[in-house]
Amino acid sequence: MKDLNKCREEIDEIDEQLIALFEKRMQTVKDVITYKIENNMEIFQPDREKKVVEKNIDRLRNKNLASYAELFIQEMLTVSKAYQSDLLPLKEKDDYITEFKKDAVVGYQGVAGAFSQGAVEKFFGQGTKNIGYPEFEDVYKALENEDIDYGVLPIENSLTGSINDNYDLIRKYGFNIVGEVSIPVSQCLMALPNVKMEEIKQVYSHPQGLAQSSEFFNEHKYMEPMPYKDTAMAAQYVFERQEKYKAAVASPLAAKLYGLEILQANIQNDKSNMTRFMVISKEMICPKNSNKVSVIFTLNHQVGTLYNMLQIIRQSQINLVRIESRPMKKENWQYYFYLDFEGNIREERIKRALEKMKANCNTLRVLGNYYKI
Repeated sequence: MKDLNKCREEIDEIDEQLIALFEKRMQTVKDVITYKIENNMEIFQPDREKKVVEKNIDRLRNKNLASYAELFIQEMLTVSKAYQSDLLPLKEKDDYITEFKKDAVVGYQGVAGAFSQGAVEKFFGQGTKNIGYPEFEDVYKALENEDIDYGVLPIENSLTGSINDNYDLIRKYGFNIVGEVSIPVSQCLMALPNVKMEEIKQVYSHPQGLAQSSEFFNEHKYMEPMPYKDTAMAAQYVFERQEKYKAAVASPLAAKLYGLEILQANIQNDKSNMTRFMVISKEMICPKNSNKVSVIFTLNHQVGTLYNMLQIIRQSQINLVRIESRPMKKENWQYYFYLDFEGNIREERIKRALEKMKANCNTLRVLGNYYKI
């Protein structure tokens, strides 16, 4: 058995050689990025990386070290890409559109009185011309056809989680996120005027509205929850049917619009329930006070790729707000990743971070840089 001190001396000697080779390698990496810049090439070359890894593993005499060698080489490549990213000249683009269109027409999913309509008014102001559409995708189609200027769509509820359809649709249509607004979800039990609570037999609402109010229904078992397409549509349905035993769970705005009387407000389980909405646009609008960045990217399906992306966020001193993954429909076990983090793309550290992220993934698109209210 070798003496421990002797082993340490040998490791120190090897490290001395390694660091000299590291310095030499990084000088060559600098020459590589100079060539790439002059020839307008991307830093990340996945086919080249794959060959580098395979070629070096083949050089191993002790094949039992193959998995460790792969990690070592992959980490070396990650460091090289970070160095190349830092040597890239930053683009000084600052000609972003900073203002929203005046007298804009805004689309949302639902009918008048929907929570989404409330989100429109909170972000754009009361009196904003707005149009409700039956389905989420109808809003995207209307924006694509320029029937509306912006869309407001739910992306997450604090209780029930992400609205995955809108993650998929923002990618499918290639639109931009230009704003964010959160509103409290106040679920109210409402019925026709002069109806007493004990007369109610059926309560209509969106399945999420019913789920968010499950404790109320457990206490009022004589009321049968009836799933409906939309909370505001449920209120409209109760008004149109004019049947005293029917009620709805919807927003205070819906009660006002459809002439219903609120029998009990805030029946949701969690009184702090909030829904987060995104504002979408065909144009990239980046107000100067933007404080949040959203990106979507894809990765090679191999060990450490997602970790590298998160390391970039950490090393750049950026506060990560959210990460979400969605499956690629045509490729099993492959995913689109969505990241939200704090910052403004006019800041150098954000620009550098985006360049490093781009150098470590297959594709990356900035969905938006916006402010949240």
